[in-house]
Amino acid sequence: MDQFYYNGKWIIWLSFFIMIILEQMPWPEQFIYYRPTWLLLILIYWVIALPHRISVGTGFFLGILMDLIQGSTLSGHILAYSIICYVISYKYQILRNMELWQQSFLISGLSLLMNLIIYCTEFLYSIILFYPEIFWNCLINGILWPWIFLLLRKIRRHFLIY
Repeated sequence: MDQFYYNGKWIIWLSFFIMIILEQMPWPEQFIYYRPTWLLLILIYWVIALPHRISVGTGFFLGILMDLIQGSTLSGHILAYSIICYVISYKYQILRNMELWQQSFLISGLSLLMNLIIYCTEFLYSIILFYPEIFWNCLINGILWPWIFLLLRKIRRHFLIY
């Protein structure tokens, strides 16, 4: 039990829990398309920082949680988070050595990939309309990435999570 607290797993899972709560907070109707995907940003950070501890299985589990909480089709978030975790964990060493602004562009692209995967899975199960505004959060995720990265790196170093 003490090992659980000493190696920082509770910090990682607490950050996931907080971001799930932030994802569910209501936004005004005119800003709904600009809402960042907080859980995706945190998941990407932890996969880059600790690929030996946070991987595809974690993405799969968080995808199930998001699908159940949001009441969406049970496969959209699962598939999106699993694919993104796989891509990140496959090339995490390259991503670690990129500049922060380069990582921001990559995060925007991965966020776009997530939105496309979720849209395609929803489209397979039901008829939904395509609104290009759903991709605005990709830009917001890229803009927020440097601050999320620096905040989580400070937390990881403070609690000695390695």
